Amino acid sequence: MRVLIRSGPRDAIEATCEVRAGLPDGAYLLVDDSGHAYPAQSSGGVLSFVVPLLRAGEVRALRLVEGEPAAQFELSDTGSEVRVSRGGFHVASYRYRGARVPHVYPLNAAGAASVTEDAPRDHPHHRSLWTAHGDVNGVDFWAGGGEIRHLRFKRLVAGPVYAEIVAENSWESGGSRLILEERRVRIWSVPSGEWLVDYEVALEPEGEVVLGDTKEAGILSLRVASSMTVLSGGRLTNSWGGVNEGEVWGRRAEWCDYSGPLAGSVWGVAAFDHPSNPRHPTYWHARDYGLMAANVFGLSHFVGRREGDMRLTAPVRFRYRLLIHRGWAHEAHVGLRYLNWVYPPRAELAEKV
Repeated sequence: MRVLIRSGPRDAIEATCEVRAGLPDGAYLLVDDSGHAYPAQSSGGVLSFVVPLLRAGEVRALRLVEGEPAAQFELSDTGSEVRVSRGGFHVASYRYRGARVPHVYPLNAAGAASVTEDAPRDHPHHRSLWTAHGDVNGVDFWAGGGEIRHLRFKRLVAGPVYAEIVAENSWESGGSRLILEERRVRIWSVPSGEWLVDYEVALEPEGEVVLGDTKEAGILSLRVASSMTVLSGGRLTNSWGGVNEGEVWGRRAEWCDYSGPLAGSVWGVAAFDHPSNPRHPTYWHARDYGLMAANVFGLSHFVGRREGDMRLTAPVRFRYRLLIHRGWAHEAHVGLRYLNWVYPPRAELAEKV
């Protein structure tokens, strides 16, 4: 089997690629004409892999060969969290019991500490990487009142290219369910040793549900490590070039990045808002003290118009990607990496070309 990958009008750096190949689930190897091997992973008939670098306009042929990549992700369920490891390194944990909301903590930069902080003293309801909303039919799922309860795992997959956790959660108040949620967290391994994290949230209302106009919300919410905050020498940047809270908070942008000192170096986490998301580009509830949340609801706070309510009568889905990167945003080419996600290289089976 041969696969052709075609870059678009720009370079692609550590871009994720997928092609429907019909292979059994498992680990594979793809090799290009120079002999470079690409770990690949098949699930549900879709073959996934990461291309380290593809120049603008380049077409590259890969062939499927026998063999299996040495390094693979591993998942272990302790009963309260699912630990994600790779080569003995603890990458992240999805914590689903023992807290009011499921969340990811830690989220460790390769060879360093977590880029996020869990339950800091100033805002103990900030849970590292999490989803919450402060007004769901009048119930506060952000700071207290409502509970997001784990129901079950729909999918736990680990291989050489990614680890994926798909969980079903129930948003409840007073014993009644308001929303049934499906949350998908996929962590990709990339050649540089950084991480890509796909974070998707699907909300299915029980009857009619109103997600109210409030700044205290984030379908994607992050609280960065204390050493990375603007107050500690870090830097907030958005896709328009806005810098720090004064130019980022309450503004719309396709992506937002928080970078700063961590474990003797500089690391950052960039959050990407997909064009298919409702009300794209999102507004950002981002603070110098370390919060960065994608919030399309708080318009009365952000722009002075009470137009942020979102009335749900059918399921709605939100897609985000995180890039955990070395260096400051400009050094990590965050803008290009966003475009590589939105406009990825096209992969095709050679027989179909």
